[in-house]
Amino acid sequence: MRPVVRQFPTLSSPPSHLEEFPSRLLPAGFRLFRVVRKGRGPWWFGSTLEGRFDLPEPHGTCYLAVDPLAALLELLGPERTGGIVAADFFAERRIRELQVPDEIMVADVTSRRASGFGVTAEIGTLVPYGRPQAWALRLHEANFEGIVYWLRHDPARSEGVALFGPHGERKAWKRGRERAVSRELIRRLRAECNIEVVPAPNSRQLRIIDVF
Repeated sequence: MRPVVRQFPTLSSPPSHLEEFPSRLLPAGFRLFRVVRKGRGPWWFGSTLEGRFDLPEPHGTCYLAVDPLAALLELLGPERTGGIVAADFFAERRIRELQVPDEIMVADVTSRRASGFGVTAEIGTLVPYGRPQAWALRLHEANFEGIVYWLRHDPARSEGVALFGPHGERKAWKRGRERAVSRELIRRLRAECNIEVVPAPNSRQLRIIDVF
């Protein structure tokens, strides 16, 4: 009997029938958070296929989190150098507190029942994104309006929500409250995540070494 090899992904390709897939209803007014560049609309549904659950045009996907710190961690994911982040990174970014305007039915890949369809927790961590995008496409075809999943860059397993919709900005939806990344959030980054936010050094703090 051949031994089971566990050092490869076990997330299956999506099956053809997903109508009985576990779901969750987000009620109208459900609160979500997103970090965006200053002045930009938060309800952007992208289709570049550079995101985990991106759909191809004419559809798109909008990524949000249920907690502002989790939204920040997801954005910081590839930007961190060890446990340090440059303060300049936050200068042009804002936290948007948003509410979904209507009831939205999303596929729940955090449910244990999803394992019976071939889902593992890898759906929120696996790279490259080809297989998660295949799941997004099939779930969209099964009339789900999005996916709730575990965020990749938060070890505490905060939930992310990827909403499906027509490609582009949803201008009719309320843009929510925009605020700068607060001292409280930066304090939480340090206290809960062991991540320091440091200013860029000025010229007087730099030591220039002549190597010639």
